[in-house]
Amino acid sequence: MAFYFYKGCEECGRGVDIDDQICPNCGFDFTLHPRISPKCPYCEKELHLHDFFLMELDKKGRKRVKGFIGEVHDGEKMFHCPFCGKILGFSKVNTRI
Repeated sequence: MAFYFYKGCEECGRGVDIDDQICPNCGFDFTLHPRISPKCPYCEKELHLHDFFLMELDKKGRKRVKGFIGEVHDGEKMFHCPFCGKILGFSKVNTRI
């Protein structure tokens, strides 16, 4: 099962790879519109979704999730800051395939 990270284009609504700066469908430039990036409440460093996962390129050149960086215990993932190591939160692990 392959997992990819997508964001929705604000102009056309299609799924775009999370690292793309310009939508390949309509040409919407994500860098021209300000966005607030989440920060660690402890060390104040900017966090990105790809900081919590190991990524690899598939045969088509798309980024694919290879693994989770963190701990998984009893059906819960523990997210911690990759910079300072403090615990940021927990989420349930989807065990259905």
